[in-house]
Amino acid sequence: MIFLGLEIIAFLMIINMGTFQSSIFQRTVLNITSVFYEKIDNVTNYFSLKKINEDLSEKNSILQQRVSNLEDFIARKNYESTLYEDTIVKIMPAKVVNQTIDKINNYLIINKGIKDGVQENMGIISTEGVVGVVQSVSTNYAEVISILNSKLNISGKLKKSGYLCSVFWSGNSPYTGSVINIPEHITVEVGDTVVTSGYSSIFPENIVIGTVKSVSLNPSTAWNDLQIKYAVDFTTLHYVNIVVGSHFDELLNIEKSLKQ
Repeated sequence: MIFLGLEIIAFLMIINMGTFQSSIFQRTVLNITSVFYEKIDNVTNYFSLKKINEDLSEKNSILQQRVSNLEDFIARKNYESTLYEDTIVKIMPAKVVNQTIDKINNYLIINKGIKDGVQENMGIISTEGVVGVVQSVSTNYAEVISILNSKLNISGKLKKSGYLCSVFWSGNSPYTGSVINIPEHITVEVGDTVVTSGYSSIFPENIVIGTVKSVSLNPSTAWNDLQIKYAVDFTTLHYVNIVVGSHFDELLNIEKSLKQ
């Protein structure tokens, strides 16, 4: 013990009395502590990513709502202001807690439910485009039929020409959908955008569904069929937005009565 004590005293004397030795020691301590603090900072940042992502999702939702409202205002600028106010939609952010992309009828589960005002048949979008439609709701969660589902058709239109169409999933790839029966006189080119038509209580007008990937003539119908690349990449989808229309219930009841 005496020997160890003397060794420590000698070591401290060398550091304190020798400028060169002191400098080396300080640099060594600085390097060690810097690495230590960097590791702590990395761990802290990792555990704060969830909060950062949630904040970003909420900010994206606010921005998307502003863009949607602005587009709605521009499209209706010749109408009375009361009509504009009645058609504004609200955007509610949500997190995807589970989803499938490898089945013929895929779905998502999001962390918003009845207590948040979510209802069946509400549209789900992301900052990239259309995601799906709410199928069922519990107190805290909602099940969403994604556009990667053979039972879901989305009312769309070719943005360039305004021609109405129906977008569906053929079950081949989580990245592509299909549009059929486009007349030959309608000019469609690869890269053209397909958006929502707005003729539904589910989605507002001009939400991006995807872009045209290929155009092919169907011999049996003599009309063109399109393959589109979905705007949303479901393999990396973590946050979505729920579309809440100002007259959602009223429009939905009218649509149901018309179908009946």
